[in-house]
Formats: sequence, C-alpha cells, structure tokens
Amino acid sequence: MSQDHKPVAMLERLIQRLQLNPGDTDVYLGGAGSGGVTANERLFGGLVAAQAAMAAMRTVEEFPIHSLHSYFLRPGRPDADIEFHVTRSKEGRNFAVRNVAAWQSGSLIFQLQASFQRPVEGLHHQPSAPEVPAPEDSPNRDALRGRANWQEMPLDVRMVTPLTAQEPLPAHQQIWLGMNGRLPEDSRLHTAMLVYASDRCLLDTAWRPHADQGQMSGASLDHSMWFHQPVDFNQWLLYETNSPAADGGRGLAFGHIYSSDGQHIVSVAQEGMMRN
Repeated sequence: MSQDHKPVAMLERLIQRLQLNPGDTDVYLGGAGSGGVTANERLFGGLVAAQAAMAAMRTVEEFPIHSLHSYFLRPGRPDADIEFHVTRSKEGRNFAVRNVAAWQSGSLIFQLQASFQRPVEGLHHQPSAPEVPAPEDSPNRDALRGRANWQEMPLDVRMVTPLTAQEPLPAHQQIWLGMNGRLPEDSRLHTAMLVYASDRCLLDTAWRPHADQGQMSGASLDHSMWFHQPVDFNQWLLYETNSPAADGGRGLAFGHIYSSDGQHIVSVAQEGMMRN
C-alpha cells in the first residue's frame, strides 16, 4: 500500500467522484465520469452505493452514519451522470434517516436508506479478529490476476486466502484492504470509500464452493452495512467474508471488517445473482 507517495491518478479521480457536485436542494450529481474509475471502464456498483451514502451524509451534520440498506434496481452506465435525490425522512433528537434515490437517464437504478445516530456511550462486545499474515506478506489480488498496473488501482487488495480458481473451496475469504495513496482527513470520505471497497469479494465468496462449474457471472441485488466504530482508511483493514447459503440462483454473503489493531468496525451483508 503506497501511503507514503502521492495518490495515483485513478485514486485522485475516485476521491473527486465521491465528493459529488451539488445540484438542486438535496440533489447531488455523481457517476463514474469520463473513462470510469475501474480498470475495465465500467460502472462499479460499489461506486454507486458509495456516492449514495455520501449524498446522505452531506445532509446530516451532527450524527455519524450507523447503518445503510440498499437495492440495485437496474444496471447503470459509466458514460452518464447520476442524480442522487435525498429525502430527509426523519429528524430526531438522537436519530436521523435519509432515503436516497439514484436516477440515470430517467431510470431509477438504485435506492438507499441510511440511519444516523448521535454518538453515545454504551455496551461493547465483538468477535475476535482472526490471526492472519500481515498485508505486506500477502500477494496483491490484481497482480495475481496478471495486471501489471496493480499499483495504479485506487485500492490495494491483498489476498490472505487463495484466489477463487477452478476447484471448489470453502465459502470463506480473508483479504486486506488498503489505499494506493493517502486519503484526506475527512470522516465522510473514509466512510464512503469503505462502502466502495466493501462490494468486493462477497459474491465471489458465495461462488467458491461451485468454482468447478465455470466462470461466475454475477450481479449484486442488495447491500447492507452497519458501522460500529469510526472508519480510518489510511490504515490496512482486514475483510473477512463467508457465505452461509446459495439457492434459487442467488448467493448470500456476510462480511466483517477489522481495523489494524483488531477492532471490529463494520458488518456487511449482500445477496446477488450468480450464474455460470
């Protein structure tokens, strides 16, 4: 993870796209922009979710986000803007709720509901963080896939468990997530960036027991996250995923994200379509 160097162009572009441009009242403009932000120039679902989360956070000043629940409704395109329309559904003393509708070229492509809570002291327990090799001792996922420009990607993804290949494997993965560059000290940006990153490996985890059936073609149906502690994405984060069930052409996966010092900071759930 190249945190001691200037962020590469793709990371700078991703940071810019997550900031969003204001439109009318409680409307924000996003999308991938010219050329997209991924290696294959497609609209990544995690980007849409991250921008919707950022749009919601832009309308709440005092409360940090504690959960989001979203649905991918239609495929989006990388060559057209997305309008994120925010509805202020609740303004309470301790909680606020926002609904976000993402529109592109007249079609509703994504919906998100986010809840925010005033910080309070409370009870604490968490699962123990797994003991795994350090990220510096783990291979980069893009490099394993033969991509020579892996250091130009916004995310540095390091594999603790083997890549999904052609043989059945347990429905379980562990990866390190880091930035190929350093993020500004903006808590909303760090949170949105983790929403962006969390869309990786979940469906792939559900496919691992069936990898002998060929290459997976998948699409996310929904995505939920619960934020237990503040996000600092200028450190390595450990992402552990597992899939309890797959049926009806759908796979379900859960994720746990830990800070470098073992704090369980985020829980994730996603279901998606899986085809071969």
